[in-house]
Amino acid sequence: MTPSKKGMARVRFIALKDVITKELEQGYNRTDIFQKHHDALLMSYSQFTRHIQKFIVQPSVARSTNVQPIPNLVATPRSTIEEQPSPKRHSFTARPVHFDPDPDPDKIRHWLSPAPKD
Repeated sequence: MTPSKKGMARVRFIALKDVITKELEQGYNRTDIFQKHHDALLMSYSQFTRHIQKFIVQPSVARSTNVQPIPNLVATPRSTIEEQPSPKRHSFTARPVHFDPDPDPDKIRHWLSPAPKD
């Protein structure tokens, strides 16, 4: 690959977008399409698949499902959003920590002893 200005690979992909779309619809797999157009695209295969996802797959999914834009929550005043705790979760309560700097020697022996065999 020869180095080029940033964004030129995207421009070359968009120029071939209709051809690539037709080949995908005809059943060609992405690797065959990439190998066929590699000299014209001058990009890596991973970038090629990202461009397919971004410029071919996602726009057709958005058209077919009638996706509505998500309202901007930043513009919504804070006072209109009511915060209610989830009924499934309980509020956090801290448990006391019992730290003994001089543990019982019997407990230490028990911790370091091998597990009993059944």
